[in-house]
Amino acid sequence: MLSERASELEQLDSIDVLWNQTLAALANEGAAFAIYNTVSSQKTDPFVLTNIPQIFADVCSADDPFLAHCCKSYDITRTGPAYLPSYEYLPNEAKAFIRAAADTGFQTGIGIPMRLQGSNRYGGFNIGTRMDCETFEKTIMPRAEEFRFFCLLVHRRIEELTREGLSVAGDFRDLLVAPDQPNLDVLSPREKEVIYLVAQGISRKECARLCGISPNTVAEYTKSAYRKLGVQNRVEAANLVMRQAG
Repeated sequence: MLSERASELEQLDSIDVLWNQTLAALANEGAAFAIYNTVSSQKTDPFVLTNIPQIFADVCSADDPFLAHCCKSYDITRTGPAYLPSYEYLPNEAKAFIRAAADTGFQTGIGIPMRLQGSNRYGGFNIGTRMDCETFEKTIMPRAEEFRFFCLLVHRRIEELTREGLSVAGDFRDLLVAPDQPNLDVLSPREKEVIYLVAQGISRKECARLCGISPNTVAEYTKSAYRKLGVQNRVEAANLVMRQAG
């Protein structure tokens, strides 16, 4: 499962190794291409990781249509030349960029924002495949939330490795992966983080490692979150989280 691979990747201390193993994990799931692209709120200081750098040969990465059109909400967006007919509203420059992606083999994909416009930095992942739309809809889209969770964990590790002052052992990690979900607003940020991880099927022990806290603390956050949400168990919590994500 991608979640298991992501847990392994979170232990890596080199961005190069992390990215190479991220690509390997995605390729194993049928996703041959990946672009991780973020910029500052002023569309400056781009940070890009990709296995198709030629896509930015004639276009600045800050002008990637993904940043302009897929990072206004946390919705997952279908991307790639095969889906271009669904986006007639895009400007000609964006359409040309997307069509050019076909030269790399990129046909269909999912745009998964990690941070939205209005943040200090915004951007995320564009995960691509060689599949036609029909195959993509059957094989990748039903697993979109699994891909999102994988990307969230990789994104957090990238951010941790590119900044100073990582969390002290025993402290709750201050870089959280849970996306914004209105029905979870009743929870504290730490409760939301734990319940989101629990909803992915992560064990209490693994949840504790991902958060940097003890299993007993995970249990306390889980119990409190269940009470506030009016759910009784992991299955009910997962149904609530997945319903919001969809």
